[in-house]
Amino acid sequence: MKQSAGVLFLCIVLISFVTGNANSGMISDLCKHSDDPNLCLSSITSRPESGEFAGTSNQIEIIAISAASANASATSSYIKQKLSNEDLEPAIEDTLEDCQKNYQDAVEQLDDSISAMLADAHTDVDVWLSAAISAIESCGSALGSRAGNDAELSQRNEVFLKLCKNALMINKMLT
Repeated sequence: MKQSAGVLFLCIVLISFVTGNANSGMISDLCKHSDDPNLCLSSITSRPESGEFAGTSNQIEIIAISAASANASATSSYIKQKLSNEDLEPAIEDTLEDCQKNYQDAVEQLDDSISAMLADAHTDVDVWLSAAISAIESCGSALGSRAGNDAELSQRNEVFLKLCKNALMINKMLT
């Protein structure tokens, strides 16, 4: 009995190892097509759900969208914290308020992307991810063209834009 339990355990470990390698291989293959393959790979594999959850291409895509959404939420919190400063110059405050709205829109669009992904509506995923990218490009334009530029927000914006583009690229490659 103990021996068969040991064999069963060994089989489970081997299956998990083989499945894990297959998933990491699929993720690596997808991320090779990214403008920033290292960010693509790390953003997906660092997510807690990537180990067991990333068994199918749809699940990998959901993880990529979730990574972008988590990043957007963190950036939105950063913007809220900056807006709580009462000593902001008007130009910076205007830029931050515009970007805050853009990030709120992007988070909603990413939520819609996940819903569309769960419904296996890949065309809708493209639409929602493209809308999120457009919202964040608007924030980037505001940061670049106004006197109220915030270097950290610009950096966060660039990372978020790459994460959204990675999710869009994965969606296009898998459909």
